[in-house]
Amino acid sequence: MARFVFGAVLACVSVLCCAQGVSPVPAGQKVDGMSAVDLAAEWWKWAMAAPQEINPVADRSGRHCAVGQQGKVWFLAGGFGSSKVSRECRVPADRHLFFPVVNMVYYRHPQNPNYTCEQAKRLAALNNDTAIDLFASLDGVGIPGIEKQRVKTEKCFDVFERVPKSAGAPNAFPSATDGYWLLLQPLPKGRHTLTFGGKYNRESPDFGRMVQDIEYRLTVE
Repeated sequence: MARFVFGAVLACVSVLCCAQGVSPVPAGQKVDGMSAVDLAAEWWKWAMAAPQEINPVADRSGRHCAVGQQGKVWFLAGGFGSSKVSRECRVPADRHLFFPVVNMVYYRHPQNPNYTCEQAKRLAALNNDTAIDLFASLDGVGIPGIEKQRVKTEKCFDVFERVPKSAGAPNAFPSATDGYWLLLQPLPKGRHTLTFGGKYNRESPDFGRMVQDIEYRLTVE
């Protein structure tokens, strides 16, 4: 995966609809022993672990959405940089869903050995301070309050931790992420359409003014 840059960006969103009998996990509650802050770091390790040809974030159709999934929480992806994507995905009925509305990750470049955790956290926060037009809907019903779901890394991590050493990934500690994330209760069995997105009202040196527009057609079974 040729993604070893000083900063990387990815966005995703989600919410769910009380009318469908599903609700967000209350703030601070853990699933599978992890809080939303813990899951945000694990999500990035998942997002960067798979090779480009089967990477769920680079995937345009959704056929690789099951790659790397483990535990009781199922990760959903947005896209690297500005993305307009529509995916099909089959999800086990007993899995919670976790994904970011929009988010940033910054990490140490091999040529910058003095890069600190505080620097990574500060840079990851910059674009999220200007996030606008956040949206999400499940089965056509919009969900308000996304702006209250911001999650920031408390402890830094290595974004390439899950990449095999044989793949040549650098040591990216410290890495930090900041964004708007949602942890959802398992959806009812059946078909669901989830749409989400947003944009940053600030230019990123790597991706410009990023915009996300993502659709998932989920089959929960």
